[in-house]
Amino acid sequence: MIRTATVVACTAVALALATPAHAEPAGSDVYVLQVFGAVERHEDTAISWHRATTLTCDPAGGGHAKAEEACDLIARHGDIASVTSVGDGFCTMEYRPVTVRVSGAEEYEETFGNQCVMNSAKGAIFDF
Repeated sequence: MIRTATVVACTAVALALATPAHAEPAGSDVYVLQVFGAVERHEDTAISWHRATTLTCDPAGGGHAKAEEACDLIARHGDIASVTSVGDGFCTMEYRPVTVRVSGAEEYEETFGNQCVMNSAKGAIFDF
C-alpha cells in the first residue's frame, strides 16, 4: 500500500513538472506530451510509470529528442490525432496498455495495447 502511494505521489509531482514554467515565443506551437504505463500488480506492490516532455514546433525544439521528426509528422497530417500507422513493423499481442495525453497546442488522449503499437501508430511523436 505504501509503495502504491509513493508511485501515485511521484506521478503527481511529474505531472506538475511537465508543465512549462516559462512563456514560449509568440507564434510557436507548444505541446506537452505525456505517456503513462498502466498499473501492474506484483504480489503486494503496484507499479506504473510516466514520462513527459515538451515539443515546440515552428521552430522545432523543446525537450523532445526527435522534435523535427515529430513536428514534421504533425504538419504532414494536420494534428496528432490524425497521425496513424507510421511504422511498418510487427508488434506482439502482449497487452500492457499505455496512454498518451497531449495538452497545449492540441488536446488529445488515446490508449494503445502496448508501446510497440503506440510507436507504430504515432512514430516519433511519443518517442522521447
